[in-house]
Amino acid sequence: MQESLWPANSPQTLYDICLEYCAMNLDKTVCRESADRQLVLRSEVFLPACVGDALLSRLYPVRRKHLPLLASPATVNFRHINLGSVTDLTDGELLHVLAHHPTDLRISSTELTEDSINLISSESQNLQTLHIVKCENVIFAQKSRPRRHSWKEKFRKDPAKRGTPYRFHCPKVRCIVLRGICFDVGKNLCNILSELKLLTQLDLSESTVSMPELHAVLAQLQKLHMLSLHGVKLELGLRDAFEAIAQVKSLRFVMNTLSCVLSVTYSRCCYCCCLSFVYHSYLD
Repeated sequence: MQESLWPANSPQTLYDICLEYCAMNLDKTVCRESADRQLVLRSEVFLPACVGDALLSRLYPVRRKHLPLLASPATVNFRHINLGSVTDLTDGELLHVLAHHPTDLRISSTELTEDSINLISSESQNLQTLHIVKCENVIFAQKSRPRRHSWKEKFRKDPAKRGTPYRFHCPKVRCIVLRGICFDVGKNLCNILSELKLLTQLDLSESTVSMPELHAVLAQLQKLHMLSLHGVKLELGLRDAFEAIAQVKSLRFVMNTLSCVLSVTYSRCCYCCCLSFVYHSYLD
């Protein structure tokens, strides 16, 4: 086979050069600067989804000043949207984001409410990957903040007064990340994931999940291939966690750094400590 004439450090293509120039000069290319020095998408600009995604990837991390790029999904469309650095994304802005019908959505907003969850469920028919990371920490950590109606707060209500539980109605979702969230009441996690029949990857890292709920969740996800429980706080011991994991016959990879609260005798504690808390394995 003839070796390539291009050296290993081949120069950038014209496509890459143009995209980088656009990313560095948004106000001179796809956007204009308004009187209050805010970026506004130019009405004459049209970019297909593949070009839009390539441009957005060169702006990483996407910040609030870049949100005007998402204002007109009919002309500039994005399918892979990572807004993990926009920690104050509002419901109205999320609605504009979902109008792009993304296949990959990543958000980490302290303003995420039950309305946001409803928006994602109702406007995400194309969604395949969803990341929701530490979206309620600020809301519940600071009691002095104004009261908000969050989706987690709804689950904390008395079960007899609780309405229909929230569920993700995203028929194409294959991967979901719910990181840094406390699922500590009832079966809220079970309800949220109950309709995701095609889910193959689940990440609950740094979250708090009760052992019965983890067992119930894994029992209903029989197509799951990858599971991440890094830093998950569990109420019982490793044996219970491994029994819950082992019931998923389709599981191929598990990443665990379980933080277990054990109420056991000294001898049993020594036995459990002999087991590795960092557990990477392929299950047959």
